[in-house]
Amino acid sequence: MTDSPAPYRLGSSYLLEAPVGAGAQGEVWHGRRVDSEEPLAFKILRSDLVDNPDVVERFIKERSTLLRVRSPYVVAIRDVVIEGATFAIVMDYVDGGDLRDLLRAEGSLQPANLAAIGSCIAQGLAAVHEAGVVHRDVKPANILLASAGGWAGQEAGGVQTLVSSGFEMGGQRRLLIPKVADFGVARICDTLTSAQATGVIGTPLYMAPEILSVQAPTPAADIYSLGIMLYEMACGTTPFTGDAARLLAQHARRDPGRPQGVPDALWEVVAAMLAKHPSARPPLEAVIHRLDALQTELAGLPAAPVLAAPPESAISQAPYDWDQPAPGGAPAPAGPASAPSSPVGTAPGTPSGPWAATVAGTTAPTLSAQLSGLPAATPPTAIGDGAMPGGPLPPPTQGPLAISSGMAPGSPAPAAAAAPGGRRRRRRLWIPALAVVLVIALAAGGFLLWRHYRDQGSVQAGWLISLPEASRAREDMRVSKISELRISPDGSMLAGESGSTWSLYDLSAAATDSVWSGECSEAAFWSSEALLCTQSGDKRVLVSRDGSTSAVPGPSESTLIGAAEERTILVDADVFDGDLIALDAEGKEAWRAYGKYSEGIVRNGFVLTYESESHAIQVLSAQTGAVLTSVRDEEPDFSDDGAGSPPGGFDLTLSTQAFARLTKDGATIYDAEGTTTQTITGDFSGTVNVATSTPLSPEALAEAYRASSARPSSHYAVGPNGVEEVAVDIHACTATAKGKALEIPKRSEGQTCLIKPLGIIGGDILVAQVGEPSDAQTESVLGLSLDDGSVVWKAAGTYRGVAPTEEGGRLIVSHGANPSDIAVVSLSEK
Repeated sequence: MTDSPAPYRLGSSYLLEAPVGAGAQGEVWHGRRVDSEEPLAFKILRSDLVDNPDVVERFIKERSTLLRVRSPYVVAIRDVVIEGATFAIVMDYVDGGDLRDLLRAEGSLQPANLAAIGSCIAQGLAAVHEAGVVHRDVKPANILLASAGGWAGQEAGGVQTLVSSGFEMGGQRRLLIPKVADFGVARICDTLTSAQATGVIGTPLYMAPEILSVQAPTPAADIYSLGIMLYEMACGTTPFTGDAARLLAQHARRDPGRPQGVPDALWEVVAAMLAKHPSARPPLEAVIHRLDALQTELAGLPAAPVLAAPPESAISQAPYDWDQPAPGGAPAPAGPASAPSSPVGTAPGTPSGPWAATVAGTTAPTLSAQLSGLPAATPPTAIGDGAMPGGPLPPPTQGPLAISSGMAPGSPAPAAAAAPGGRRRRRRLWIPALAVVLVIALAAGGFLLWRHYRDQGSVQAGWLISLPEASRAREDMRVSKISELRISPDGSMLAGESGSTWSLYDLSAAATDSVWSGECSEAAFWSSEALLCTQSGDKRVLVSRDGSTSAVPGPSESTLIGAAEERTILVDADVFDGDLIALDAEGKEAWRAYGKYSEGIVRNGFVLTYESESHAIQVLSAQTGAVLTSVRDEEPDFSDDGAGSPPGGFDLTLSTQAFARLTKDGATIYDAEGTTTQTITGDFSGTVNVATSTPLSPEALAEAYRASSARPSSHYAVGPNGVEEVAVDIHACTATAKGKALEIPKRSEGQTCLIKPLGIIGGDILVAQVGEPSDAQTESVLGLSLDDGSVVWKAAGTYRGVAPTEEGGRLIVSHGANPSDIAVVSLSEK
């Protein structure tokens, strides 16, 4: 803006007399035309917006569209002025304050008055939408209150239709007419990138979930924001509170609680407007019709009690996922209309029945019946701006403290072992090679969000495929008498308990001695770089790779669920259920899933958990917290040691890009975004003998399960060249692959036969766990040639995982029963 003293001439026609205030997009001045005493308001856009050529072009282009919006419930735009580097929007001057001022004074409004105000605002928004504009920042501060003739009984300026829309305030009937303001700025600044559009895309308290989608918003977003305002007018608080990140998550995944004292008929309208998905919300025409009727139906009812905080919200049964397309396709964005057109119509994805909403368990049958046949909200007919791609936004590792206890990636059984003294808990999406990080920045009273993409990094660390071609095995180090074993998510560190002492080993270093030893009542890997040690008195410390210790970040009372590559997954509660949260490498909260969780498993970038309030088993992306799938079922046993089917039937062991749910009816394959890619028929309710040396694509995962369904009694090993069937005869203790008999050691009399393929490396080497004939407690890991079945190399012990090195992976094996010796074995040529 200018620093010229008032009064300040704007062009040849206007005089700016006094500054009124400043907002996210610029300054507001009081002024008038030079040839009139009629007061006007002027919004002067801030300089960085003016410097953007796209904004300048849009400013000129949208002038006629903005001037066309006319309604008694809209702050009319009189002119759009460009003078040098000054861009101004000239508007009606409204002298009655705004809706925020009214709510501060009144707290909550009588239902009939609320309905009157809501109807006026809805009619104003309908006029805005008819011009092809989506407001995107509907909130009390943008609803100005104009005095229509002062107190009741005085002249109302001849606008008789406005008198009935006035409402009582302070015991007197004062004709204050709500007017929608600031719709022009959103339209003009619509072309800005997210990094430039600070403060122009909405206010978190009132923001519809889809506003943050890459898809352009539709009028349904304004309907949601109006619903939030109606809620606040009813009880004095918005349904969700907290910081921006928390608000975003609640708008998308929580249903608001119903305030006491709000009449059923009014609650039905509000609940419907707050549906998570745009196509499920009522059109403005229906909202206006119902609110007009409620002014009479609710007359005389008292205002609901003013609440200091909203009632408890509930997990939504139909959450909004920012990275999933809207049902039935994405609605087109509003654009400049060639001619006024109706803001209502049938949207893609409109429910087949009458619109209704379920909020916190309360349905709206009465409202549905009354509005039967009315279509859901859709954008006005638009030209110019096409629909943008994208659209709006549903483990086995271990129990709450037993992390990376044994099985490595690709193992046919979950790497889950019961944690010592662990507490119980539970629950959901992620994107394949690119992980989406939502970054929220607060600035100038608004906030913006952008997506940051990063490379997934090496997927081979910790997988058998990283083992080098070799002809012999050599033991590099051994740790004796370990009763509890933990392996870091990437396999580069291990921790073992001997007696009451835990020791930490860095397997990426040449040294074989421990880097730290100490007493822990419980221990688990916090990340690939640190071990969590719980000491006496519940004191907790983190032990880093170099042996140094530090304080534990995050909530003071939390339960560790597991760790992924760059995320530590916790329950934000010590004993009872709480939210599921993730901390990044710096200990800052990366995401939060609201609900009642207690335990789960973290595996290959996914989180398998259970949300008890919604009674749902959920798979989440460990990186983003997005829910990939959610299935209502009983809580599974997350301490399953791998015998039988995985917890909840969800197998996360074979891929970083996909996962599967196995049932008696078939195997459903999901990609890393939670999209169902294939379903294989067959009975997968028992043990499925599939193992891989490398993380599988969704297609390869489906191929492996399809092969398993054809002959369930066989084992299937997957490698770089595809799936190989391994036929195992446990009675004779023999195995064949590619028609060749494998050199399996003969078993001793009475010994149980163990032959378990683990994967294929180097294209033609089958890695398998087998039993030794000399001792039932001793096993071996063999490298077997698929060309002739011969033993290429042999490492004594039970397979536990792979430790990555610069030259390739090393085997981690255990010897004997509890306590065990843990050995690290290198493979090399002779």
